[in-house]
Amino acid sequence: MKDAAAPPLAPEAIVELHDPAGVLVRWHCTPEGLDELAIGWLIGEGRAPSVAAAGPIEVDGLARRVRLTAPVADLRRPVTTPPEGPPRFPHLTDALAEHPGTIRELFQAMFDRAALRELTGGLHTGALVEHREVVCVREDASRHCVVDKLVGHAALAGRSLEGAVILLSGRISGAIAAKAARTGVAVVATMSIPTTLAAEIAGRAGVTLIGRARAAAPHVYRPGS
Repeated sequence: MKDAAAPPLAPEAIVELHDPAGVLVRWHCTPEGLDELAIGWLIGEGRAPSVAAAGPIEVDGLARRVRLTAPVADLRRPVTTPPEGPPRFPHLTDALAEHPGTIRELFQAMFDRAALRELTGGLHTGALVEHREVVCVREDASRHCVVDKLVGHAALAGRSLEGAVILLSGRISGAIAAKAARTGVAVVATMSIPTTLAAEIAGRAGVTLIGRARAAAPHVYRPGS
């Protein structure tokens, strides 16, 4: 009698980000794309404004460690407050809100490229959308790390996130809304819902949130509404 196949598991490990002074942060994450994760975390948390400001990094995948090789000015300062401002790209928001079929198609395109999610059935998935096209898909055991990897991908590729849309399979937390606010993202859409803090932060920053995005009538949280 053949042994039953082992049930799937979501890949997760503890990964550390170091600077010359020691450990900056420990992530519980899927240990892939660690360069994107590190750069995205630094930029999304307001610790470094750009890839150049972060300086060279070294990734040791076996040791589950990422190291910043040069001191970064003010890297250990408190996280910056998300900016406040008017609604970002309101015409884009209107187009997505008024044509929910478009956003459902984008989510389907995201899941079509989510190989680990398909394999395990248990990973958070996110996508970066520009000009109504999915340009990057990332997966992780942590939904926050998904966003960091998307931000890091854009930064390393020299892409601006001004006016971009992020799709997420998981809930939008206050921390995720803050990352979007700091990086210029216009819309964050999720299959789930935002938290009260996410709506508050996004509303002040001009970021539109869309909950239940694959439903026939998504929930649209517009800035100022």
